[in-house]
This record gives sequence, C-alpha cells and structure tokens, in this order.
Amino acid sequence: MAQVRGLWQPRGEAAEASPEQPESYQLRQENELQVLESIYGRDFQDLRHGKPWKQPPEIKLVLRPQGLTGDREVYAKVDLWVQCPQTYPDTVPEIELQNAKGLSNENINLLKSRLEELAKERCGEVSWWGLLYYSIMRC
Repeated sequence: MAQVRGLWQPRGEAAEASPEQPESYQLRQENELQVLESIYGRDFQDLRHGKPWKQPPEIKLVLRPQGLTGDREVYAKVDLWVQCPQTYPDTVPEIELQNAKGLSNENINLLKSRLEELAKERCGEVSWWGLLYYSIMRC
C-alpha cells in the first residue's frame, strides 16, 4: 500500500497512473468552512442553509476582541459577512462589516479597507483564517 495525501491506497497501475488532481473549488471552500466552524463555534454562521445545494460560501462571523467569546459582556464587536464567488479562492470574496458595537466609523472603515487589501493579496489561497485573525487582533 502507498500513502497518498494521508490516505492509504493499494499499489498498482491505478494508484501510479493517475497524477494528483488539484482540489476542486467546492472542496477547498467546504474544507475551509469546516475549519472555521470548528474554531469559532456558535460565533460562526453558514448562511447557505435552506438555499440550493452547491452554493458558494456565504458566512457571517461575530468578531470580538481577542480572548472574549461566548456570553461574557463585550463592549466591542462586529459581524463579518463574506460572500464568495464560485471560483473562490482564485477570486476575491465580497466582504462587509455589519452590526458594529463599540467601534467608531473610522475604525470600521479602516478595518474593512485593510481586510479588502488582505483578500486581494491572498487571492489564490484559502484565506479566511488569516483575514479573521487580522480582524480579531484589530477589534
């Protein structure tokens, strides 16, 4: 048996004849969603529920200052809404900041501008985690 990408496959013509196929957009998107959901729990919301199957990701995530999660009283937070095109991560997602609490308009606009810059810089790679980490550090 040979190990290919962490999976064990039998040796032989089938395993050796097919070169590794790149992951599909949908698989890359779904893998990234699973990671985000496992990290952020109930602060993560997949907005595609109830929509037709195989829609590109649309999420909302509650961003709070680093270290503050759950029901503890938070004086600053904002919802990050992300809508991905079918070809994400090779196309930049649409980003909005909504329902801001405890942040000035200037800070919200600065954060949104920087997130859009980061999304463009990281075009071609799954990048939500990096964008979210940046957002949390700046809240």
